[in-house]
Amino acid sequence: MRKWILTWILPTLLYIPYLYIIFLLGTLSLACNDMTPEQMAANVNCSSPERHTRSYDYMEGGDVRIRKLFCRTQWYLWIDKRGNVKGTQDPNNSYSILEIRTVTVGIVAIKGVRSDYFLAMNKSGKLYGKKLCNEDCNFKELIQENKYNTYASAQWTHNGKEMFVALNNKGSAIKGKKSKKENKSSHFLPVHMS
Repeated sequence: MRKWILTWILPTLLYIPYLYIIFLLGTLSLACNDMTPEQMAANVNCSSPERHTRSYDYMEGGDVRIRKLFCRTQWYLWIDKRGNVKGTQDPNNSYSILEIRTVTVGIVAIKGVRSDYFLAMNKSGKLYGKKLCNEDCNFKELIQENKYNTYASAQWTHNGKEMFVALNNKGSAIKGKKSKKENKSSHFLPVHMS
């Protein structure tokens, strides 16, 4: 008789956790079914309605950041009142204040706040300022392993290689054809404006 009891009790004990899990899933399912479709979309995991929702405006063109771009060559990128692009070592230069606007996922347009010129790169890789934003003004913003950002033309390449925004050790803009992702002249820190 003992043998029969042990073989009957053991499977019963193993079924109890499974029944408990099924009961919990059924309860969760009923709680979710009481919600309207709008509530379910806003509250996908059925947690409290006060749950923080993330903003993805920066992926849809709604994000505008006011920054200074500080190059690893120790120059701030600036666009002057004539649309010339170069570097300055003066951290208080008002022409170095830039508006970085997201155009689409990973693509930004950079505009000088004071000069009102957009940063642009032509087919030969020359950096210049442009009053009206078009495809020449779109740059791929990538965060590198060293935490610096690179900005490559979204429109133009040279022999299949990306052309980057870059400043040399004297603060002059480097043509995109001569720039490389690995060079420190192509690495920028977006400095937050206080």
